[in-house]
Amino acid sequence: MTPIYTAICEHARKAPKQVAIKTIEGEHTVSLTYDELQRTLALLHQTLHTWQGKRVALYAHNEIDWVILDLALSTIGAVVVPIPLFFSALQVAHLLQDAQIELVYVGAGLTLPDIHDVDRVNHNVNNWVIAKTAEVDAVKLEHAAHITGKFYQLNNDAAYTLTSQASATASEFCKVTYTSGSTGMPKGVCLGQDTLMRIVKSLAEALADTLTDDAANPLDITDITSNFGHLSVLPFATLLENVAGVYVSLYMGRTLVIGKIGQFGLLSNQAFDAKRLITTVQTHRIASVILLPQMLKAICEYLAANESRHAHTSASSNHAHNDYAASNYANSNYIANVALPSLRFMAVGGGKVSPTLLQEAKALNLPVYEGYGLSECGSVVSLNTPKAKREGSVGKPMPHASVSIAASGEVMVKGNAMQGYLNHDNTSEDMNNKDNGVIATGDIGYVDNDGYLYITGRRKNVLISSFGRNISPEWVEAQLLTQSIIYQAAVLGDGEPSLSAVIVANPNEVATNSSDLQLAIKQAIEIVNQALPDYARIKHWHLEKRSFSTDNGLLTDNGKLRRPRIFTTYKSALGL
Repeated sequence: MTPIYTAICEHARKAPKQVAIKTIEGEHTVSLTYDELQRTLALLHQTLHTWQGKRVALYAHNEIDWVILDLALSTIGAVVVPIPLFFSALQVAHLLQDAQIELVYVGAGLTLPDIHDVDRVNHNVNNWVIAKTAEVDAVKLEHAAHITGKFYQLNNDAAYTLTSQASATASEFCKVTYTSGSTGMPKGVCLGQDTLMRIVKSLAEALADTLTDDAANPLDITDITSNFGHLSVLPFATLLENVAGVYVSLYMGRTLVIGKIGQFGLLSNQAFDAKRLITTVQTHRIASVILLPQMLKAICEYLAANESRHAHTSASSNHAHNDYAASNYANSNYIANVALPSLRFMAVGGGKVSPTLLQEAKALNLPVYEGYGLSECGSVVSLNTPKAKREGSVGKPMPHASVSIAASGEVMVKGNAMQGYLNHDNTSEDMNNKDNGVIATGDIGYVDNDGYLYITGRRKNVLISSFGRNISPEWVEAQLLTQSIIYQAAVLGDGEPSLSAVIVANPNEVATNSSDLQLAIKQAIEIVNQALPDYARIKHWHLEKRSFSTDNGLLTDNGKLRRPRIFTTYKSALGL
């Protein structure tokens, strides 16, 4: 990532003692200044230069070693392949084989899933042999105290060729990010440095006025932390956090605040503790975060429930926080939430955000900006910003991307396309008109007269009622999730006269409504129905005691509903 490394060098020259990365380890923090980061990367560049062109996988927590190795390996021309920690043993084995990984870095305290067991249960995965080599191990011993894990070399009996089958070679892309869809094994998206850097530069320019220090930090003070730090809540293996969180923060010269994400609230793909995130933001005066819709919902519910307590606290013990907010936002139209005065930008994406939830966030003075993107376009395509925002939309397309709407209503993106799917035939509909760099997103949407993009659902998920109405289930589900009593919802009804829903109650609300949970759910659905047109209202519903999860096969590994499986499981209960 040469342009980012160049930016880091410039920050190290101008403000060497500015903190680049702050790692939170419980009550303790470890900081790395821009000068120290630049020196570490330069040292690793000299050591790892022979790895040019190699495929290197990263399997580690959101800690400093992940960031350093991602940057260092990119500068020498290696192909970096992040391994999501939530991948199953079968998915990890598939990734290692599909990307023909030569070296894998395993962070301290972690071990790869036992992929040999996968082979023994006849999943047709080649028997990969992991053997530690003295040459690789020496990198850890000789250089960086921050590299606390170990490298392993992977050997296999078969010979493979790394190719995207889209005329791209390993030299044309620097990163392969694997997306786990609703069916089959994850696919590797090949991304070039130019593709990623166009996004970084677009975001940095759009957020410069919001997330840049007003005055240069004095250089004679040790370990200066930017007042505009970014907290990484999502896993680094998530491309959105990798690009919009890590790369953009370091490119802009901000402080990147990291650590194991459980301490920041993300406990699993299905569990989030809003209080942990809020406490971290308050303690470290975080200015920006990237969230998923369910995380924002939990934060709004927590803040709303504690609004009166926060208001009282802000008038007494948190007086200093209010002074901080006033001094930083005196020349801004932004009004800080009294509990989170340092926050300036909360990007929300990865799923449909209901208008009601956005209104609740606005009422709480949360600086929420909805965006849209996909891995095939390098992550961010469009984004609401402080300069251009329209609630309900996912913002205007960023300068690096051009959006059009096909006759079918599908959103098409041109100008920042991937190099192709690794080891896949990219002449299929996955890459529509590949020669012109157009990506068929699979999302349904429209662009208003002012250029704001709206996403209404997935093309393949659209329900057609027996009355001929096209209905996006995501739209109705988003409305249902505005009700605090509803934790998860799946809307069904293709070919039916009316819609049905499978509802999972919010475990935090169950005790309060234990006497008549069915009635509480019924009332919540009635409230939602009043705001929906008649053809999109829920007429039948089933209350499910167990949550949708990867364990019961009702969620994908990235938290999306497995709709065919849900339909098969609950069609009898719903009378379908």
